[in-house]
Amino acid sequence: MFKKLKQIYQNIRHLNSSVDSYKDESIIQSLPTVAYVNKAVKLIQNKKYEEAQKILESALDISSQDSLVYKYLGKIEEYKKKFKKAVEYYETSSKLNDHDKEIWLRLGMCRLYANMLEDALEAFEKADKITPLNTDVFTGWGMVLMKQKKYALARDKFNHACQVSKYNYTAILLSAVMELRLQDYASAEEKLNFLVKVAPNESSFYEYSKLKLIQNKFDEAEKYSLEAISINKLLLPAYFILGEVYSIKKDMVKLEQTFNSAVELGLDSDLLHFEWGKAYIRFIEFSKAREQFEKCLSKNFNNQDAKIGLALINSYEGDFILLEDMAEKNMQNVYIQESLGVKYLKEERYDEAVEILKKALKTDKNQISPYYALAHVYMKKNDNYKVRENFDKLLELYPNYLSGLIEYARWLINVSDFEEAQRKLKRAQKLDENNVEILNLLFFTQYTLVKKNICEYNIKEAILIADKALSAGKFDYEPQRQELEQILKGLQGK
Repeated sequence: MFKKLKQIYQNIRHLNSSVDSYKDESIIQSLPTVAYVNKAVKLIQNKKYEEAQKILESALDISSQDSLVYKYLGKIEEYKKKFKKAVEYYETSSKLNDHDKEIWLRLGMCRLYANMLEDALEAFEKADKITPLNTDVFTGWGMVLMKQKKYALARDKFNHACQVSKYNYTAILLSAVMELRLQDYASAEEKLNFLVKVAPNESSFYEYSKLKLIQNKFDEAEKYSLEAISINKLLLPAYFILGEVYSIKKDMVKLEQTFNSAVELGLDSDLLHFEWGKAYIRFIEFSKAREQFEKCLSKNFNNQDAKIGLALINSYEGDFILLEDMAEKNMQNVYIQESLGVKYLKEERYDEAVEILKKALKTDKNQISPYYALAHVYMKKNDNYKVRENFDKLLELYPNYLSGLIEYARWLINVSDFEEAQRKLKRAQKLDENNVEILNLLFFTQYTLVKKNICEYNIKEAILIADKALSAGKFDYEPQRQELEQILKGLQGK
């Protein structure tokens, strides 16, 4: 994130803002080094950095006490992104002329990029004394505090930068980013809504999509992520937001299209495969999720999130070894909480299972598989009301979950609620018309209901279901079918 924000800053605020003002900065115009520096400045303007550097180094042979020679040597290193070397030149320049209006800003920025954070803060404090109320100084100052994770203090600096210049869109954006971290969503909304209108770019669209995801406004989150990608198709985090949106909306087609597109664009990475696996877990597609987590670990074996994801999948398969390795340090992780719930279910610690699974649902409101696990816990507790409640919630959030519909129907048959089982199976049949398992269960429920209430139409419908199951490859209730045919003959012979 910090690397991305640094790039934003560099794109919006050109580093060489004062090259043209060299002559105004020069204290002693008669120094012999002036001619060298003037020539170097023109080369820098034309991005001929190597030639400029040689000329400036030649100037040092004439005088090693000209602060501007070191300043422009620092600029060259900054352009080349050699920030530690730039810091060395800027520090020398600042010692020779500590009242330079720009040197402390540049020194602060390069120390920031070189991860010399405490030194960067000192530079920005000095810059603020020399050039008070400078919007760029406050912006850089805030970036240091942001990198130190002092989000409230960083926001204050960014807000100061905005007060100095209402056109400092970088500071407005970074202030909004801090407010997202601080969960001040109303203020972030105001800033980001402004930016996407007056200064639309990939970053403002992306951050706005993050906010919309937090607000559960999934259509808008999708819209702004797509806007960000339309500007920069290589913006990988935007694909992650789309993946999360599509997994929550249960759109498997768009989900797979999104991640496959990212791979085709050369964005393949361990993070991409983790996000892909996480999305599959929301579809309760554990085998597909396993494949993605394993790909993630093949690229980065130290990715702890992927290991935690595998711990969850293994738990549903009765393997708790990885869970035991990961649990202690990750108790706030939703996958660990759910894994423990499954483990407690296996160990017949039902009350503990209920407690930790409910905690998982609070940890991540978009995680639906804990409802599946809770339904099974309540089956063991013989709490039929709670079984229904959790299956119903699961299917409310994921209406097309075929395996869930079938499993719910099987349980309803076991508790003799054949009418409700029939309704669930008819929903399932719409999703997979020729599924043999569904057809067999549907016949059985229809047969049972017909036996309770003889009706010629319903008998014929049951026989048609039996015929369809047989043509699909397997039919398990031939004696019951024959019984219905005999009943039908009796009705028709009357």
